[in-house]
Amino acid sequence: VKVGYRLTASDGKWAPVPVTLKYQWRRNGVAITGATASTYLLGAADRTARMTVTVTGAKTGYTSVAKTSAATLAVATGTLTATPVPRITGATRVGSRLTATAGTWSPAPVTLRYQWRRNGVAITGATGSTYVVASSMRGARITVTVTGSKSGYTSVARTSTATAVIS
Repeated sequence: VKVGYRLTASDGKWAPVPVTLKYQWRRNGVAITGATASTYLLGAADRTARMTVTVTGAKTGYTSVAKTSAATLAVATGTLTATPVPRITGATRVGSRLTATAGTWSPAPVTLRYQWRRNGVAITGATGSTYVVASSMRGARITVTVTGSKSGYTSVARTSTATAVIS
């Protein structure tokens, strides 16, 4: 169970039917405001918590009954995904502008950071989605590392394929 997963309540069996069911999701035993559907999407606020759901059955002429599920394991940090790896476009010569295409990251929104590299070594100050090739890059190959981050998720870094040698 981790951030980004959807939990689904099991209604169980109720009699006599029909019975009106209501749901209340709880984080460490405390009701979560607005979490009253049969499913619940785990978010950053749920990380490390144990989740339960209380299902209340009601029927006219009968006493309402509430049943609470067993708690989940502690909610783990979620996993970001990025496809495909970042891509660099632009001419591989001094003075040209290279552009990084980050790919698709999920679940959105994800905060992206860029680090351009010369032969695998970070280029100081080159942290935007574009990079103008400096004369000191002649003879080198350039890559870009894109790091995605989101609250409740482990950050993920993806590095592009290297460019042709800079001329």
